[in-house]
Order: sequence, then structure tokens, then C-alpha cells
Amino acid sequence: MFRKVIWVFISLLMVLSLVATSCEEEQEGGKVTEEDKGQVITTGKDTDEDKEVIEEKDGLLSPDVPKYGGTFIYSSPLDVMGFDPIKKLQMECASLRFTNEELIRGDWAKGPGGTGETDWTGGFIGRVELETGSLAESWETPDNETIIYHIRHGVHYGLDPDSEASRYVNGREYTADDTVYSIEQNFFVETAYSYGAYTRAGYAPTSIKALDKYTVEVKVPQIMHGLLILVIGDNMYQVCPDVTERYGDQSDWRNQVGTGPYFLVDYVPSSSLTYKKNPGYWMNDPLHPENQLPYLGTIKCMIIPDSSTQMAALRTGKIDQLGGTSWENAELLMKQVPNLKYKQVVAGPTLLVMRVDKPELPYYDQKVRRAMNIAVNQQEIVDEYYGGNAVLFGVPYPPTPTYSEIFTPLEEQSAEVQEMYTYNPARAKELLAEAGFPNGFTTKINCSSAEADYVSIVREYLLAVGIDMVIQPLEASVMRSVGRGRTHEEMITMFCVDYPFPFRLLMVRQESFDNRSFFEHPFTRQSYESINEVIGKNDAEVNRLIKAVGKFSLEQAWGIWMPAPYIYTMWWPWVQNYHGEGTIGYDSQNTYNHYIWTDMSMKKAMGY
Repeated sequence: MFRKVIWVFISLLMVLSLVATSCEEEQEGGKVTEEDKGQVITTGKDTDEDKEVIEEKDGLLSPDVPKYGGTFIYSSPLDVMGFDPIKKLQMECASLRFTNEELIRGDWAKGPGGTGETDWTGGFIGRVELETGSLAESWETPDNETIIYHIRHGVHYGLDPDSEASRYVNGREYTADDTVYSIEQNFFVETAYSYGAYTRAGYAPTSIKALDKYTVEVKVPQIMHGLLILVIGDNMYQVCPDVTERYGDQSDWRNQVGTGPYFLVDYVPSSSLTYKKNPGYWMNDPLHPENQLPYLGTIKCMIIPDSSTQMAALRTGKIDQLGGTSWENAELLMKQVPNLKYKQVVAGPTLLVMRVDKPELPYYDQKVRRAMNIAVNQQEIVDEYYGGNAVLFGVPYPPTPTYSEIFTPLEEQSAEVQEMYTYNPARAKELLAEAGFPNGFTTKINCSSAEADYVSIVREYLLAVGIDMVIQPLEASVMRSVGRGRTHEEMITMFCVDYPFPFRLLMVRQESFDNRSFFEHPFTRQSYESINEVIGKNDAEVNRLIKAVGKFSLEQAWGIWMPAPYIYTMWWPWVQNYHGEGTIGYDSQNTYNHYIWTDMSMKKAMGY
């Protein structure tokens, strides 16, 4: 079964060995240190070589001393998809995380750099206790249908003298009227994500108004009260209405004007984005309150789709940090460059999802769906495909400390769920026969071209019980379109989006773009509405509700539950005040850049 995969793996090793011989002599890397039962594994070590560099070279400061003016270079496999969050999905407008801000933000100081209440690798996952004010200094809920945001006084749009749009805005103060504008644009312009997600579903605000220069009142349906505190607060970047007034929209990167810590000063499509510091940024370092943020003078994002090129860039110091590194690549880098620091996390697994809304399809019957899970040897995939570098049971949430309040261990799941993790082809055939398919059936699955080999492993298991799963690989952009449009006919692969957004129940609501199975049930609907009422107000109740939905969702078996692999974030020691943070808040990737600094003297002393 694994012959093809093993040959690919051997070929990869041959290529990697050639790469290794072109580098400096390999050194032995450090061992990974486990923090908790195979969960999030934090690491990175100060090597003797690091210490020697610091001791032998004059003028190097302790890594704990903040340093201004450095440059930070990182890579992204994807280009930005746009710059106007009303015309593109906000998550596709990546530059907004540097140039613009939200009303509320994840509290960086509650992460590993501060109190350690979270590690900020999975976002805030619905815990309002991890949120803090941003453009809104505070917020309140006087009743179950009202949200009031108190806008921070004295925050101004950044004034970049080299930008025509910035000069036009002229550094004016951000006010409640600007807040109202952005909220209205997001909910009532048809191209905006929130219009489709909330307005058409009847969950949008019913009234948005400025009570005075620094106070915004939003009236919402009671069943959406809690969720909209956070959607409006920490998942809606505020844009300057003056830009749209002058240029028609915010689509041109040159016209990006915000209150954030950086200016976007250059964009080369499919190549790079360059940011420079906003010297008038309003925020100070929460741990060094005497210091104005940001520390970095320049940030550069290199668009590098190819993983081997990314690795080469990190290895040679051309980039300073690399996230989402596979365990194979991470192990190689640890050997080649033992000075690198790293953090290991559990990545959301790739699920094989079935459409359960079509009575004519075999997996309309839950017994068939359970049989398909039982037919797959997940433990063998962990051992053979991932070489042990994966978590067997990581759906719908990972077994990590951050998720401990909503994760239920396999041994505490129902008998049906435990059976789905017990490889038993005979039992699978028995269930198929009970469902009326004693000889199996033929189905088809859409996946990306990169996933085809992985899916072929599952296909071999299913063939053994009579299910012929025809693989239909698609080019990445086409696959994305099919997935977002939910135009697949039968099965499709998808990332487990419950990891970053468990409170949204994105995979079990009919109207959600991420519900590729088209699963719907009164229990999940009621849970969704209950979560929406209390999220942002009662973390304990939110956790209880999410945990119950997780157990129920697994029992429904609307997908084949696959193992969750380990991935790594890796960085050079000259990147300081950084601990492997990823998403700080709702969907705020890369905002750790607001707090870090780089020791350019150390970088030079290390020969880069």
C-alpha cells in the first residue's frame, strides 16, 4: 500500500541529500522538548555557538533588551489577493494586518512573552478573556441587543509623506464616524464577506450610529449579541472613508491608509511587500510601557511558493523566520542550522468530506460514513506516512493545552467515535452491508494536485472494503474556487477550520462557506445560537457548548477523520521578543510583528 509513498519519500531524501551537500558541514541539532502529552511543543535552544558570538563580539546587547530600527524579513507561499476588505475576503488582504487596525485585538501580553495564559498559536479560539482594546479603548453591553464601543482618543491615521492618499487624509484623528462607516460597509455592501455571512442569514446589526465623537452604538439580534461583539470588534479592519471618497474604493495598494504601526511602501506582485515604520503610531509596548511601538524599522514579506526555496532562504539568512514548516523539512533544517530556534505545533488535519445532503449518494446513510472511517488505518498513517510526527486523534480540535477546555480525549468519546478509530475492515463491510451496499460502491473526490498522493493512501484502504474512490485532482486556484463555491458533486478535501474558529461552528452550519459536507442538524443550530448569545461574555459556557458540539460532530462522521501532523515555526536568534506566536486574536496572523525586534548586530556577527 505504501510502496508509492515510500518511493516518493526516498526520492525526496535523495534530493535533500544533494541540497545538504551544497551547504556547510552539518551539525547535530537540539532535541525537541515536550511540554505536554504530545501537544504544543515549545522549543528552541541557545547553542554554545550563540553564546560564543555574544561573548566574543563587542557591542551586542542581551536579547531581552528592546532594539529599534531593525529589519524583519519573512516569507509567504501566497500573494495577497487584494487590498480592499469590502471587495475581497479580509483574510486575503494580508497587508491590512500591518497598516490598519481593529476595534479589539488579542492581548499579546497574555502570551508567552508575558503572562503565558496562551501560546498564541491557534488564535483566541473564543476566549474573550484573551482580548483587549485597540481602536476601541473598551466596550460594554448594557442589554442583550446593544454593543457600545468607546473609541480611543487621540489616534490618528498615519501620515506617510511619500503617499498621495496619506497626504490627502493628512493624519486626521480616527473617530466614531469612521467606525460606523467601516461597520456599514462590511454588513451592507454585497461584495463584503459579512454581507453574505450575516446579513443574508438575518444575523446582521439592525442599527449602527455614532452617539458622539468617541462612542459607537450597535444594535444587534439577541441571538447574535455575543458573536457580533467579536466579529465587529476583532474581525473587521477599520478603513479610512476618505480614501474611498477620493479614489472610489481601496483596491490600489498605494492608497492604503490606516492607523496601524506600518506603511505599505512597495508591492511587487508575486514577489514582495515592503513596509516601513509609522513614527506616529499611538501604542506603547505593554511590557515596556515607556517604549513606543513598533520596534522594527522595516518589514519585508517575500512571496515564495516553493518550500525548498523557502528553506534555502531561511538557511542562508535571506529570511529571518519561516512558519508552517513540515516535520521533514524542520528536521533537516535543525541538522543543517542548529542555531535556529523553533516551535512545534499541531496543524489542522486534511479531512476527506462527504456531501450528506443528497439522498442518492451512499453516504447519506450514517452507517456508510462510519464504515469509511473504520476502513482507514489512521494509526498506520501516523506511523508510516508521518513517521510518527502526527497526532492520531486531532479532530475537530487538537489535544493541546490551548484547547484543553474544549478537547475531549478519545477514551472519553462515545463508543461510535472510538470504533471509528479502530481499524477493522470486516466491521466496515458489515456496516456497508447493513446500509445496502454489500459490494461497496464508486465515489469521486476533488482534491488539490498536491494532495493527490495523500488521498491515494485512503483510496487503497477503501478499495479493500469495496469502495472505489476516484481521485479528481485540481490545480490550486480551481480547487479553491470549487471549495469556496461548494460546487463539488460528492467528496472533497478540506482543512479542519474548527482549529482557529471553533466557536463559529463553520463546518456544521448549512449557510457557512466552510460547510463542505452540507451537514445540518437541530442540535448544532441551537448550539450555534446559544454560543452567539454568550460568547464575549461567558467563556466557561462557550467552552461547554463547543465541547459538546465537538463530540456530536465526530459521531455524525460527515468526513473521514484523519491524523493531525506536526508543523514547525522556525526563526533565527536575532529575531527577539518572539516565541513562535502565530495568530494573536480572532484572525490576526503576523501581528506579532508589532512587538518583536531584530538584533542586526547579532545577525552581522553571525555572518549574515
